[in-house]
Amino acid sequence: MKVAQGQSLIDIAIQECGSAEAAILIAIANGIAVTDELTPGVGLIIPGASNKAVAAYYAARNIKPATQVAESGATTVFDETFDETFE
Repeated sequence: MKVAQGQSLIDIAIQECGSAEAAILIAIANGIAVTDELTPGVGLIIPGASNKAVAAYYAARNIKPATQVAESGATTVFDETFDETFE
């Protein structure tokens, strides 16, 4: 499968294998870290689905989650009026 824009390894694990836990197996199969930023268009080796019902649901509806947030230019829920006061 090829990585879509903004996808993390957990997005792909849920989409292709039906569970977030599969991100570890995908990372091992591809020689990458679970937290690595993925390049759109790169192909990944995907192990078998661990939850076939969820994987089938995503496939049937062409659902491709893309939850990765870029460091630069990222938007957040809070604006600059919120600070570190309560840390």
